[in-house]
Formats: sequence, structure tokens, C-alpha cells
Amino acid sequence: RRPGESRWRRLPATFRPRQRPSRFREGSRASCEPYSSSLFQDGFIEGGKSYEEYMSWLTTTIPRDFHGLNPLDQRACLEHQRAIFKNAGFPTHDWDVILNGSVGMIGKMNCAESILWGLQNDAHPQKVAATEFGAYILLDRGNRSVNVYLQTGPTLSVPGMSWVNPLITADLAKGYRVLTFLHLHPFDASNTKYQDCAGTCIPSGPDLNAFAFDLKQFKAEQAWITNGDASFRFDLKDLSMFNGEVERGVTEVYRGETAPAV
Repeated sequence: RRPGESRWRRLPATFRPRQRPSRFREGSRASCEPYSSSLFQDGFIEGGKSYEEYMSWLTTTIPRDFHGLNPLDQRACLEHQRAIFKNAGFPTHDWDVILNGSVGMIGKMNCAESILWGLQNDAHPQKVAATEFGAYILLDRGNRSVNVYLQTGPTLSVPGMSWVNPLITADLAKGYRVLTFLHLHPFDASNTKYQDCAGTCIPSGPDLNAFAFDLKQFKAEQAWITNGDASFRFDLKDLSMFNGEVERGVTEVYRGETAPAV
């Protein structure tokens, strides 16, 4: 490929939005694309200039402002955050089961994840502020097509996605299966005071509640969490391995007045 040319241009899918009914909330997008195995290939990233600029910013800013932490070393990021929570008196079980390999795997972000990250970044640049998206990814019975329901947003939480419920229910009736729900856990360079730059692919308590709903309601198979570089993926049959110790908002108060310099 030519320098600067996205590898994604050789693939059939682009996650172009379908025409959206008026009831869809702002930032929602529904797409149906031909299946390609390259979509789910780790490290096969749809990047381009905006992604390269983000990665340059990330790998400069986080080490500079967070005691040399390497944001591309996922184990180091987990251990860094674990130490902050431990020092604040919280249990560390949910970090430990990832770090010791008891559940799931961490790998490089795949092509589908990178495209969805790019759509979030286009709407809400990650260099400006950390924001999140959520996306359901469905496959048909013969792995011939991929349905994606994406919700971008300007906040550090995924906007409500109840609009997908009737659409996914209809897809299931047509023979689709819910492969996964994908959630962005972005790096947040603003929290220098307490030295928690986030960006860890560990499910929070609210995440686990949402995954439990997906398992019960849609028979979802997996959960994926990406930070824009790497992703943690696990089978929802292993959901009970987590205790839900990472509560949204808790660390806004307790993020380490006594946190060690890591």
C-alpha cells in the first residue's frame, strides 16, 4: 500500500450508516455490511492521519504526565490503576483475574474496532477530551453479513441505547447472533492530580450489569472493551469471574490522594 493509505480501503465494508428513523438519537448509526474475516483480525487497523496523530499525542502525553507510564503496555496500565485502587482501600480482584489470565485475553485492536473508534474520534476527538461509544456487532447464521449498531457520544459514558432493542430482536428472528457488545474505555489525560489516566480494558460494575442484560436479553456471546490501541475480549459465560469492583464515579472521589508514583 502507498504511505498514508488505509489498509481498510481494500475491504468491502465501510460501516456506512443506513437511513435512520427519526426516533434514533443523535450519534446513532446502523450498518449492514458483507462479512470479511479481516474485520476481526487483530492489529489490522483502519488508521489514517487522524489515528496516527492521536497515537503520537497518546504516546507523548501519557508518559510525560503519568510518571513514565507506557499506554501501549496494557499490563503496566492495569498494574498502575490497580495500585491506585488498592491504595484507596478497594479490592483488586477484577484486575487480578485479567492480569493472571483467568478470564479473557488482551490483544491489539482489530479492524472493526478501529473503524468504530474512528467514527467516535471523528465526532468527538479523543485528544480534546476522553469520550465513549458503544456498539453491538451481529453476524448472520452463515457469516455472510455483519450488522452494527453504534452509539457515539460526547461524554465519559455511552448514551442510552434502548433504540437498538427492537432492531436486534428483529435481527435475531432472522437468524443473526449477537457476537459482542463493544465499549470504548478511553485514556483520560486530564486526571494528572490523582494519576489515573484510565484507558484500562477492565469492565466496571455498570459494564457488567449491561453485559448481563445482553446475555439474558440477546444471548450475546462476548464482551469487548477497547482503549484505542488494545482490546480485552471475554466470553460472557465467564461473566461471574468478575465482582464489579470498578464502579463508575467512585474513583472521581478516591483516585489516589495517596496513590504511589508509578
